[in-house]
Amino acid sequence: MAISNSSWNYTTNPTTDTTSSTNAASSTTNNNTIASNPSAALDKDAFLKLLLIELQYQDPTDPMDTDKMLTQTSQLAALEMQQNTNSTMQKMVETMELLASSFGTSMSTAAVGAIGKMGTIQDPTINLTGADEIITLKMYLPEDSNEDGLTLEIYDEQGKLVFSEKSNEGKIANEGVYTLEWPGRNNDGVFAGSGKYTAKIVYNNADGEKITASYGTYKIDGIVFKDGIAYAKMGGQEVPFDQIAEISNYK
Repeated sequence: MAISNSSWNYTTNPTTDTTSSTNAASSTTNNNTIASNPSAALDKDAFLKLLLIELQYQDPTDPMDTDKMLTQTSQLAALEMQQNTNSTMQKMVETMELLASSFGTSMSTAAVGAIGKMGTIQDPTINLTGADEIITLKMYLPEDSNEDGLTLEIYDEQGKLVFSEKSNEGKIANEGVYTLEWPGRNNDGVFAGSGKYTAKIVYNNADGEKITASYGTYKIDGIVFKDGIAYAKMGGQEVPFDQIAEISNYK
């Protein structure tokens, strides 16, 4: 350590020189003592080293109190346990972040791959609540029809047919989404009753084959992302991708 000459008092008195030297050394020691590293962290290894040094330099005539030693040892064990816990928690957080990122990527890939396929929403039912209610249905025809017309069929929760009506006879209905209405009544004009119902459209395609299209099943025309969430464009609406119960090819 370099010390400037101004720290020394040169005299012809050796006692004074000794005193001055002692004061200077004391000053240097005090300066070293005052210096600190506020950012330093005491880990378990450093803690154990300090304990061993304390035992090594203890006064033989006044050894360390056993209770104090046990207390410090317990503190060491608690410190190590806390560090292990923190390390485990950090690894868990990192693992969860990786899983979340992987899941999000997989969902995005699956969503984009679903374009052009048929998707069915989780609850493809109609909820009829009152006698004056008119239910608006968006139905998707996966193929063009022939001129025999389209038949709308409504079933109750027991699978019983409660309403059937044919329309569009003499005309061809092209593939796509159609909006139909059901007045909530059976074929006798009586209120069908509050509850859940399912709807289907039955028709023949251009080759005369019978086609059945169900309410809630539509072609996925595209995928949009909003705030990191994938939505499927289907049936004239945007449906959260995680609310699609089934994805399949039509044929």
